[in-house]
Amino acid sequence: MSNLTIFNFEHFQIQTIIENNEIFFRATQLAELLEYSNPHKAIKDHVDPDDLTKREVIDTIRRKQRVLFVNESGMYSLVLGSKLPSAKKVKRWVTSEVLPQIRKTGAYSTHPQQLALPEPEKIYTFKFTEYELEQLAWLWFSHKRMNTLLAELYEPLNALGSTFSGTVYSHAYEYKRHYEESQATLQRLTQPFVQSKKLNWQRVIPKIAPTKKLLDF
Repeated sequence: MSNLTIFNFEHFQIQTIIENNEIFFRATQLAELLEYSNPHKAIKDHVDPDDLTKREVIDTIRRKQRVLFVNESGMYSLVLGSKLPSAKKVKRWVTSEVLPQIRKTGAYSTHPQQLALPEPEKIYTFKFTEYELEQLAWLWFSHKRMNTLLAELYEPLNALGSTFSGTVYSHAYEYKRHYEESQATLQRLTQPFVQSKKLNWQRVIPKIAPTKKLLDF
């Protein structure tokens, strides 16, 4: 189910579509917002075709049109392809304001909302073997390592002008929150094994300890 939203960024109107909590920006409007001199060429040069989709919209005189929208990965590709100061401002606005609100509420709004008091979270009890917890710890660490690698690949790919740079940036920025938010849970689950003499525990537990953030975009 699509949800067309029009909002302003510094008095510039841009259309977005939200589908399954994922945001799509109208491609030409985003390119114009980023001050590309030729928006259509910028989209062709910087955005992977897989990051583009056509959706039907109704214009100001009630005509139906099928126009291009870019997903979050394509948005980063356009932002990172622009060397103008406006690109940095747009990126900060999207990543610090628009995307977090969409993920939290399923929509973007510039108006404050009165939120209902949250219900207490349900608590679940499960039984795990030591081996299962060990595998879970290594799965967490593997995810963190792969996410860090994506972050390290971004600058070389961007320097080469690769169309993958936007996708890599998007994945590195987006998926890092999963291991960051689950770190405390893993620390709690592995606490009984901190003093274990098993080599696998001795190797993985220090890697779950709090560290500074590796990604700073």
